[in-house]
Amino acid sequence: MKLENGMLLNERYLIESVIGQGGMSYVYRAEDQRMRRPVAIKLLKEEYCEDEEFIRKFQNEAQAAAKLNHPNIVAAYDVIDDDAAKLHYIVMELVEGITLKNYIQRKSRLNNRETIGIALQVIDGIEQAHKMGIVHRDIKPQNMIVSTDGVVKVADFGIARAATQQTVNATVMGSVHYISPEQARSGASDERSDIYSFGCTLYEMLTGRVPYDGDTSVSVMFSHLEDPVPRVSELVAEVYPALDLAVYKCMLKNPELRYQHIGELGEDLQRALEQPDGSFIEIPETTEDMRLSAAGRSDRANGKGSGQRETAEDGNQDVRGKMNMLYRGIAAACVGMIVLLLLFLVFQLFRILHSASQRETTAAQESMAESLTEPVNITISALETRLPNIIGKTVEEASVYLGDYGLRLRREGSEFSDSYPEGQIVSYPDGNYASGDTVPVTVSRGPLTLSFYDPAAPENLDMLHNMRFSELRKELEDRNIPFRYSMEFSDEVREGNVISTNKPDTGGAEELQIIVSQGSAKDRAVTPRLIGYSVEEAEALLQDASLQLGELRYAPSADMEYGIILGQSYEEGTILNKGTTVDITVSSGTGSAPQESRQSTRSYWYGSLNRTVKLGTGGPGIEGKMLVSIRLRQDINGESIYTSLQSARSYSLGTELQVVYSRIKGAEGIPTGTVEIVDAENDSILASYEVEFAP
Repeated sequence: MKLENGMLLNERYLIESVIGQGGMSYVYRAEDQRMRRPVAIKLLKEEYCEDEEFIRKFQNEAQAAAKLNHPNIVAAYDVIDDDAAKLHYIVMELVEGITLKNYIQRKSRLNNRETIGIALQVIDGIEQAHKMGIVHRDIKPQNMIVSTDGVVKVADFGIARAATQQTVNATVMGSVHYISPEQARSGASDERSDIYSFGCTLYEMLTGRVPYDGDTSVSVMFSHLEDPVPRVSELVAEVYPALDLAVYKCMLKNPELRYQHIGELGEDLQRALEQPDGSFIEIPETTEDMRLSAAGRSDRANGKGSGQRETAEDGNQDVRGKMNMLYRGIAAACVGMIVLLLLFLVFQLFRILHSASQRETTAAQESMAESLTEPVNITISALETRLPNIIGKTVEEASVYLGDYGLRLRREGSEFSDSYPEGQIVSYPDGNYASGDTVPVTVSRGPLTLSFYDPAAPENLDMLHNMRFSELRKELEDRNIPFRYSMEFSDEVREGNVISTNKPDTGGAEELQIIVSQGSAKDRAVTPRLIGYSVEEAEALLQDASLQLGELRYAPSADMEYGIILGQSYEEGTILNKGTTVDITVSSGTGSAPQESRQSTRSYWYGSLNRTVKLGTGGPGIEGKMLVSIRLRQDINGESIYTSLQSARSYSLGTELQVVYSRIKGAEGIPTGTVEIVDAENDSILASYEVEFAP
């Protein structure tokens, strides 16, 4: 039955909308309520749920898809058989994008480099399937999805067959415009059939049209069987000769003359980027594709199909008569073939049913012939030394997947990975795993490469300007990425955020350089030189600089007369927030004047603090020191006033700084304040604590 929006399948999958339908299934968009992610649901049509043959095909799809895990193949997450409700469906990865067919139609045709870029992704996916003994059998641009982020994925292994089954089905199931000659002739197929179909797809990508076309499916099939292989260069003069030759080699009629493995095609396409002349591509000597048979010509008398030759002039009645006779001959031959085909199918069905009722089912046979009501499993022996379906899954997903085998997973470590999102499994030790074993896995901590802005739009720096440098520094330290940074004033970028970097991300060998905002210059003040001035002069200088005079300390001096400043808590030129207090040390001369007479006459309230602060962590490429200052901030008459408790001092990263003050001087009548531990290099606050004050 068809599903309605809002239905909940298996108490987990919430149906949202219909995406489309194929020959034997509906496809729905749904949400996995447990994993909180969008998925695609492929549901077998109701009319086939009573048909064992179609159920077997549907189950084969599930078995094939469950074995495949590759970035360029649409992933299968779950297989559900609900016999009571007559629902049989597969839960698959939902890929946002369009089919390659639609993509070609939108662009009319693709250029050389774009074709190669897409082809190499498709080849990677198909090659993975071939390595696992799975032949797709229906390669075509309609079964390839170009996602919104540019990744191309091969979809719909609905007619895939494990090559080890050596299945020969006389029913031609591939799409007629992309079908290989051997599939059209007998239904037999192997890896080279996929290569032929992909050659047809490449031809369409480069030219914008299918290699063979006609009024009927029969005429197109005959073209695949009999007509010469069309050349891309006949329609597109600017095609790379290497691409033209590679497509031609893929589409040779004799499978023995094509590429024998799709990886060989990938190597030639990769090489074509550097050697577009194609001198390295070897084409077997053959005359089979230079012939154009009468049968191939007859069904295309309307002028359709690639590689056609013009027919005789319309006025030549004798030729017309012969052509009509030829049409009748082909029609009779087609009827005969269809009759033979039906007889063959009946015989095959009888043989399969009889065989199934006689033999005892072994574990290996169950994996090929189990009914849809049984769970789709991969036996322990089939796992061999790899677990192909757990890479790229979360530990929770992988635990469910391997639970039937008695295998347990243990999260042993984590690492950053650009290939797998945070939480997904990136690796595990090779080995032979048996039921009851525990497999240690390493899980992704997120991307290794950090992005700052889009290199295609370097003028858009919103993401970069919103980055807190303190958080970015931790991310860089965690990834052991070397970097340097400097400070600049900025009226546009918030204090402590990143202004700019020398590259769009952390990739590449060039050292990362970061410029961090100190905030707006209009809110800052430059510390004047106070040494050598009197206290009254120093107070005037500080007022002119929008700073305040802090605590006065006295010290004897043989060089400076009484009342002249010997030192200051912030060096000349230091950038401070406006309103910050600057402590000074004043000469008491050579005498020993009473200390009370040399102190500021202002009254104070007092507070105390005892805390421990850890000062960051070290890392390769990062200096192992940090300049730290401590200050008191109090809000007085709506203005933040700062008093220095400790001038900038250097500490090793990782130091546990003891912040202990038994008697902190605060402004008179102000009952609270905040002690701030500050990274003096960029004036960012590392920690802050509220302090209460009293007389």
